[in-house]
Order: sequence, then C-alpha cells, then structure tokens
Amino acid sequence: MKRSRVLALAAGGLLAARTPARAQTAPAATVRIGTMSIDPFGEAYYGVDRGFFQSSGIDAQLSTLTNSSTIVQSVLGGDLDTGMANTVQLAVAIARGLPLQMLAPASLYSARDATQGLAVARLSPIKTAKDLVGGTIAVSTLADFNQLGISVWLDRNGVSPSSVHFVELKFSEMGQSLARGTVQAAQIAEPAMSAAISAGDARHFADVYSAIAPEFATIVWFGAKGWMQANPDATKRLRAGIFATARWANSHYAESAGILAKVANVDAATIAAGNRVYFATTNDPKFVAGPLAAAAKYGITPRLVTVAEYMAP
Repeated sequence: MKRSRVLALAAGGLLAARTPARAQTAPAATVRIGTMSIDPFGEAYYGVDRGFFQSSGIDAQLSTLTNSSTIVQSVLGGDLDTGMANTVQLAVAIARGLPLQMLAPASLYSARDATQGLAVARLSPIKTAKDLVGGTIAVSTLADFNQLGISVWLDRNGVSPSSVHFVELKFSEMGQSLARGTVQAAQIAEPAMSAAISAGDARHFADVYSAIAPEFATIVWFGAKGWMQANPDATKRLRAGIFATARWANSHYAESAGILAKVANVDAATIAAGNRVYFATTNDPKFVAGPLAAAAKYGITPRLVTVAEYMAP
C-alpha cells in the first residue's frame, strides 16, 4: 500500500477517535391527546397532519370527544395524558382542587375574528337581550366559557343571567333545536355556526365574548400536574409542537380547512366561508387573566383562580 494511502487512513482514524459520537435522537414520546372536531380545537389535528408534533419528538395519539368536560374527566381518569379544553371549564376544575394546569393557550378570540356567536332561529322575533328573559339558552358545556360570555353580555345589557335557563347541547344539534323552538338562543362555534346558517335554521344574533376582554384564549391545552411533572421533556416538546402548529395554521387557512373538513365531516367550503380561529404562538399570561377574573365575578368558578396556579411552568 502506498505511504500516502496509509497516512490518509491513519489520519482518518485519528480524526474519528477525536470526534465525539453523534448523539442519538431521543425516541418520540407517545402522548394521548383529547380534542374536538371544531375549529377552536383544530390545532391538534393540524399538528398531526402536518407533522409538527412528530418533528418535535411527539407521537400524538388523538381521541375526538364531544365536549370539554369529557376531555377533562378523561385526563383525570388517566385515559388521556393531555387535552384541549374550554378555558373556563379548566378553571372550574382547578378551583375545585383537581390537579390540572394549562400547558399552553390554544385558540384566541377577538371581535375582529369572531369564531363563535350567540344565534337565534332564523325567523325568531328576538331582537334584544331583554327578549331572552325567561328563555332557554344552549351551551356546549354547562358552567363553561360560553355560559360565562353570555352571562357577562346579559349583565351589560341590563338583564340578570339568573333570568335565563342554560342547557347543554352538542354544537351540531343547536341549529335544529333553534329551528324547532326547543331553545331560544345558542352559543355556536364554527363550523357548526356556518352549517346552521346555511341550513336556514339560525341567524347570528350577538357577539357575547367581546364583553369579557378585547383578546383572550377561549381554548387551552392542559394536562394533569403529575403527568407534566413526571414528563418534563415530553411537556416541553409538546409545547414546541403546539406553537409550531399555531404559526403554520395562522397563515394556512385553506389547507387547515381541508384537514378539519375530514374530521368534522363538514364540507371544506362551509368551513372556509366562516370566520376562522387564530392560535396563540406564545405562552402569555394575558390570554387567560381576563377570563379567570370574569369567571370568579359571575360565579362560574367558586373562587378566583390565579394565573400562577392556572399555568404550568
């Protein structure tokens, strides 16, 4: 063998000896996540479909459930590791001493991008808040953000929240219930709102959320405190995947409409025609401070839940 070849091999061996072995990529952490097939909860589906969770080291296993209450109970029961829930529903659980905390804010609300609204039947004679006195109003989950928003709005319009009756219905059932007269009003989220309007069952009546604050989180990611404390790396990676998904979703409405249409069994054109949510890209306390204060004031939570106890580190 030529001397130059021997020197080259020797140099290569020396270089290899001095170069540390490349760190092994940590295996993806399996995380069981509960969500719902409506736009404010769509971030979970987008993150899986576009690979943002996978690229963050998370093997996300999604379960689609019917409401925030069911998701909260599933996390507490150990059937899920994390989930998405109504901001106030989580506050109610924490106020009652349940070991849960917010992992990250999800969908945000502002009057500019209203993605939920109080609806009445298309031919309903209701014109003002006072017309709802004695009536029945449907929300997706009792004592949740929807009930809070309606309560604040009624109060600001001179109507006591105790003068109406709240009932629980699925978003997909609200339009027909309005048309039948079973309920007089309903707080409906997209894409169910656009579907109910397109079907001729409902019309938009009021923006009640803006009575709470100019901008805030309506939906948050959360987990059991014990799980997050035992899995700090998975928690950190999941949060990174959430915010990566948010940055994509906030500028790719057409693509996300197609993803949501498949899981919600709704035409993509119906989703695209409605107002779309936008998602938080930072873990800013301002997104939950307003709802927490309002929930305590109007008795939705039995006490004030502080931002410090609400948000996980």
